[in-house]
Amino acid sequence: MLRDVREALGSEDILLSDVGSHKMWIARHYQCDEPNTCLIPNGFAAMGFSLPGAISASIVHPDRKVLAIAGDGGFLMNVQEMETAVRIGADINVMVWVDGGYGLIEWKQQTQFGRHIDLVFGNPVFSDLARAFSWHYVKAETSSDMRPSLDEALAHRGPSLIEVPIDYRENPLLTQRLGNIGRPI
Repeated sequence: MLRDVREALGSEDILLSDVGSHKMWIARHYQCDEPNTCLIPNGFAAMGFSLPGAISASIVHPDRKVLAIAGDGGFLMNVQEMETAVRIGADINVMVWVDGGYGLIEWKQQTQFGRHIDLVFGNPVFSDLARAFSWHYVKAETSSDMRPSLDEALAHRGPSLIEVPIDYRENPLLTQRLGNIGRPI
């Protein structure tokens, strides 16, 4: 998915990452060509950053494509800003990686404690949510749908929501691979 994103965005277009498992993948695999074109909140790791951040980026750089990537948990923390985007005419795109839970918290708890608490939650029907706020909506059901869905959203003038069902089974495998780096064989 991130290769498709990198190929769809120009060198000066802006990607904003929310906080969640997707942040770990973006930080590792999204290559920036220019400074300040990939914004990731670190430090206090403010979930919910990407949607209002994308609105701000579109105001500061109306000539650039703006894409926010968020997990469903982070996106829903500031979902009310969908109205703001419409009201001010923000030309933004938000890709929501949907897993129905707090994936990064689960990943970290499982790694540290060997178990995790219940981190699953229900989601709205994202197509209905987009329609309720007058956003353009696309869904990438499969990896082969990713690039056409992304291109459609980026070509649309105004706010677009891209729903992407995600499977995070690779997360613990990454932890295992990284944990084995530097260990004698």
